[in-house]
Amino acid sequence: MTRRLSGGGFTIARVAGTPVRLQYSWFLVSAVIVVLFGPQVQRIFPEIGPLAYLVAAAYAVLLLVSVLAHELAHALTARAFGWPSTEIELNLWGGHTQFVTRGATPGKSLAVALAGPAANLLIAAVGWALIEALEPVGVLGMLASVTVLVNFLVGVFNLLPGHPLDGGRIVESAVWRSTGSQDRGMLASGWAGRAVVVAIAATVLALAASGSPRVSILVVVVATMVCFFLWQGAGESVRLARARLAHRRGLDGGREGSQER
Repeated sequence: MTRRLSGGGFTIARVAGTPVRLQYSWFLVSAVIVVLFGPQVQRIFPEIGPLAYLVAAAYAVLLLVSVLAHELAHALTARAFGWPSTEIELNLWGGHTQFVTRGATPGKSLAVALAGPAANLLIAAVGWALIEALEPVGVLGMLASVTVLVNFLVGVFNLLPGHPLDGGRIVESAVWRSTGSQDRGMLASGWAGRAVVVAIAATVLALAASGSPRVSILVVVVATMVCFFLWQGAGESVRLARARLAHRRGLDGGREGSQER
């Protein structure tokens, strides 16, 4: 995902001159992953004992690496268009890449947006092929499967058509290209993001009402947090687009008034 970055955290690396910052909130996510998945790993591999929690911590690291691969794909594609990246942030919600756009077009914007999900889906495909060829077993086999699953989910989720997800850039680019206005594209992307939130919430509620065993309290809590985050991002896009369109209308009106005088 690409959006404006927040402060805090610390730099863990520099890639092609771009600082990669890890927010402290990531440790909260990793702790939750360890607590939730540690007991599951222990049930599957009772012989490893407390080391099951170390395997669960590896889940969190694999998620971090998958998100980093996603954001690096954004940054490197932007750099190919001459858009320098200023920072990559890894945090509670995944990650963000901030870069300076120069001479942006709908096509370039679309390419940068799609690069992130494409990287994850490529990793998932390569990982799946290696699993099929090598057939790893035990803890190694589990971690390989987790790598494939995490990258697949990160790639597919980010393709959902609404801001602040990468799929929102698809909507924005399509409307931008058809109307000639990036602001109208941003407005459409924001409303599409709100529609995605409604769809996610409706799906979870419908499954919960049907008594589906797939919907636990944890699923409801995570879905609520995700919907809150997405709704905030979509609302920010709508507000910003409306402000820009209103400003542009004001400028156009001022020019018309000057011409009449």
